[in-house]
Amino acid sequence: MTLSFVSIILFVLVVLLAGALIYTFSYLHRLNRASQHPADKETLPSIPSSSLPVLSNISNRIALLSESLTEQKRVESYRQKMTAMEKQEIAHLLEKEALSRQLERQLDETRQANLMVSGLNQDLEEINASLNEAINRLSALNQISRMLGMEHDKKQIYSMAVSLPVELLKAEIGHLMLPEVEKNNLVVEFSLGLAETKSGTKHSVSAGKGLAGWVASNKKSLLVEDFDKQERFPLASSMGYRRRTAISAPIMIKDELIGVISLINRKDGTCFSDEDRTLLATIASETAMAINNALLLERIQRGYFSMVQSLIVAVEAKDVYTKGHSERVTQYSLLIGEQMGLDMDQLEIIQQAGVLHDIGKITVELSILNKPTSLDSDEYNKIKDHPLTGFRILEPIDFSEKIKMCVLQHHERIDGLGYPNGFESEDILLEAKILTAADAFDAMTTKRPYRDPLSVLEALREIDRCSGTQFDPEVVEVLTRVIHALTSSGGVALLQ
Repeated sequence: MTLSFVSIILFVLVVLLAGALIYTFSYLHRLNRASQHPADKETLPSIPSSSLPVLSNISNRIALLSESLTEQKRVESYRQKMTAMEKQEIAHLLEKEALSRQLERQLDETRQANLMVSGLNQDLEEINASLNEAINRLSALNQISRMLGMEHDKKQIYSMAVSLPVELLKAEIGHLMLPEVEKNNLVVEFSLGLAETKSGTKHSVSAGKGLAGWVASNKKSLLVEDFDKQERFPLASSMGYRRRTAISAPIMIKDELIGVISLINRKDGTCFSDEDRTLLATIASETAMAINNALLLERIQRGYFSMVQSLIVAVEAKDVYTKGHSERVTQYSLLIGEQMGLDMDQLEIIQQAGVLHDIGKITVELSILNKPTSLDSDEYNKIKDHPLTGFRILEPIDFSEKIKMCVLQHHERIDGLGYPNGFESEDILLEAKILTAADAFDAMTTKRPYRDPLSVLEALREIDRCSGTQFDPEVVEVLTRVIHALTSSGGVALLQ
């Protein structure tokens, strides 16, 4: 019973739906025909709104449903596109994040590389600085060695042995001490930055005591980096300065101690290093060789000097009238030089040149030297050659050039009328000017084969008359003062 009723209802619904569909299709067919025949617009059938309200409602719902489905599809398509874009954006973000991490890693690696390169650069700069310092020291040491090797004067060697390392190592104080065997102590021979003693005497320390004494006793170089951190040596030196840092080295010739070089404190306040001690020891070794060469040269020069003195004795033996002449000229010249304030080096030049000044007369015939009458022009020219001959005799011998020049110039005049070269005042050595005046005074006051001697006063008047032409005025003034002093004390008579 129930099944039959449901079947009836379903049948009715099917019929209604079929009718609605037929009506809809019929209306749509007519509507299509009307659109194909616009002239019949007015005759278009209308669907009565009230005749089939159910169908109209279903049609509207179907249209809305269709639009909803279309919109849903469009939304779904849009959602799918958005999802795809979101996935793509997430992929891009992940890719960017991975790239960012990779860049960060590369940046860290770059930073590490930069730090490593910076460290290497700093190491290279330090190595380059060390190499440059080593090169500069080697260059300076080579220059010092060359300079010491070319010097033959012991005093100059002493000066260079202190001044060069003081400048190179920037020391405040430097000194060279020589041993005094008799007194068993060390005496400062040359110094820089060291205050003089009140009495004017040289600084000295007992052998075996103090920094230099230790070096002299042990014959080893010594480095004291910081005096505040040691107890062997006092901070205050007996020479009047406070020690912060110091290096010292012995000067040795074979096993013999020649001296001790010491450098005290650095100007920049830093400490001396072991490299500085090694450098000073090397300079001390070069100094030892230079001193040894100078000592050998002195021995050779003494041998030459003794030989030349023998020649002078031979010359004076030929000319009895000039016996003792060279010795007297030397004594007068030394007195004049001392009064004029000449230093020891200049006085030494005068002493040797005074002895040697007439060595050239050894080639002059005895008949000319002892001729009782005036000389003719040829004989006088031979006499005039003796300064040049003496210079040539001494030229190959390793004497000081100033000694040779004094021998050559001792008959030159300040007005340029002397011989052998006609030098004027500015070209003549002061030592030679002194020898010239002393030589003339002794020649005038001693007997010669062609005349009797002049008195001291007559000789001084003659020399004063030639002051400014033949003789240097200052030398003449000092010579006069010296001779008057000797005359009053009987010195001139003793010299003659």
